[in-house]
Amino acid sequence: MKILTYDVITPKEELLKSFKAELVQLDYLLESSDFISLHVPSTPETTGMFSTEHFEKMKKTCILVNTSRGDVIDESALIKALKEKRIRGAAIDVFKTEPPKNEELFKLENLVLTPHIAGQTAEAQLNAGISVANQVLEFFNQTSILKKL
Repeated sequence: MKILTYDVITPKEELLKSFKAELVQLDYLLESSDFISLHVPSTPETTGMFSTEHFEKMKKTCILVNTSRGDVIDESALIKALKEKRIRGAAIDVFKTEPPKNEELFKLENLVLTPHIAGQTAEAQLNAGISVANQVLEFFNQTSILKKL
């Protein structure tokens, strides 16, 4: 599989090399990809970043996956693209409003919906627990509370 990547912030070269990924322009990624998986935070720059314009550039066989943030995709544009078979399908784990209120989403046969659970793997939960424990230790290491104990 050839991995294409696009980022508004230049990713680290070693990360690209480790995945044998090629950094490309967004239009090329849209026109060339069979699957597009979104992994971006919710920022003013990413809100609505997938709009009608983007769906029109995608291959008709492309499947879009969003497990990042719900406001990254214009839901109306997604619904239109799926209804018109502009793209093959989508899998969405996050929504602009949760739980999703737009009933049209539930009627689309080429859309898989999950209830914001993509990050709920055993590995993700273990990593979250370790992160919290490290933050607690760091807090106590930086305060005089630990020295008094």
